[in-house]
Amino acid sequence: MPAPQGRPRGRGKLAPHQAFLEELVAQDPDITLYERRDALAMAEGVKVHHSSIAALLKRLGFTYKRNCWRPLNSTAPV
Repeated sequence: MPAPQGRPRGRGKLAPHQAFLEELVAQDPDITLYERRDALAMAEGVKVHHSSIAALLKRLGFTYKRNCWRPLNSTAPV
């Protein structure tokens, strides 16, 4: 059986900053990805592409609808 390829799940540059990004969403759901990227760089000193933040939020169960990030369902983190 072939070994799994790619980065192991749950690890990555943004994994340690997941709580910070969830807090940003909770404080202001209308904040843009670019603003989240800049806030992460200023607060934590981490530089990432805005699409990496979008991918993390999507994995956490958030969806982008009408200029606002919201939980996909009631079991998703707020």
